Amino acid sequence: MTGGQPVLVTGASGFIGRHLCRHLQAGGRPVRGYSRSGRDSATALRSAQNDGEHFRGDILDPDALRAACEGVGVAFHLAGAAQTADLRNPQAMKTNVEGTRNLLAAARAAGARRLVFVSSALAAEFDHGQAPNRAGDYARSKWKAERLVLEANGADGLLTTVLRPAPVYGPGMKGGIARMIRLIHARRLPPLPKLDRGFSLAGVDDVCRAAILASESLLAPGQCWLLTDLERYTANAVEQAVYDALGRKKPGWRTPAVVFFAASAMLQLGRLAGWKKAESGLQTWRNLTRERTWQAQDIFEELDFRPSGVLYEQLPEIIRDLTGQQPAPRE
Repeated sequence: MTGGQPVLVTGASGFIGRHLCRHLQAGGRPVRGYSRSGRDSATALRSAQNDGEHFRGDILDPDALRAACEGVGVAFHLAGAAQTADLRNPQAMKTNVEGTRNLLAAARAAGARRLVFVSSALAAEFDHGQAPNRAGDYARSKWKAERLVLEANGADGLLTTVLRPAPVYGPGMKGGIARMIRLIHARRLPPLPKLDRGFSLAGVDDVCRAAILASESLLAPGQCWLLTDLERYTANAVEQAVYDALGRKKPGWRTPAVVFFAASAMLQLGRLAGWKKAESGLQTWRNLTRERTWQAQDIFEELDFRPSGVLYEQLPEIIRDLTGQQPAPRE
């Protein structure tokens, strides 16, 4: 579909938002970006080589959202507080839940037809009754926001869908794997201990393609779909792939697990003491030492969707984006 009513992207200046704007504009859709920084939103739209409208406003500002939603046919909701290494995150609860409530009200008042909420696979931990203690406020806030979105399906003609991508990779990515790549590149990360617990990931282009398909599919309203690239990763496998892509040999020894745990605990104490450079902590250790894989068959069967690749294929481009280094040529 090309032309017609504008498409709204909240969080247009964020990692996934920038890529989604590019995909939408490549398909000829008029895009309206919404972010706290109008300049960043405009940059995201220009990066797609096709200017669009850009609105500046907070997701907690109902008036700004009403203005941004005026005349919109489809809204993609990506704005919100990001995950942190802390289990307690009151700002996530406020921003992700109330911000979603505000957007739903604005979209319904504007007569929008579709809304796709890009949530997180972490919210799945709350699906079956009581969530485990390790689930933090970020995951809880996403789950509560999902309930609002799904409950609004059909209200005032608005059809809603929730996508739950696993942690997302691609150029411009953030998070634990991005930190791993930077630290290995800078020779500041000792070899990881043996870590064979699996985790799922999703490519950013796949997330964007799935979101656009969900906004058009007759089967999507009222659905909540998990999304992964179907690969089971381990920290050791990703670590080895990064060394290979950098053209370096990984050391033949491993850091003892107890030492790695102690370092994580020290970083956690640093975070509690206000050390802003302590980007990780015990939550990182928890994530690395428990299985965190998700089954995502429903979206593939119902949308006839297949992932386009896996992290290993995109590592050269990701490394170039994060470090500026040209990856080693493949043998």
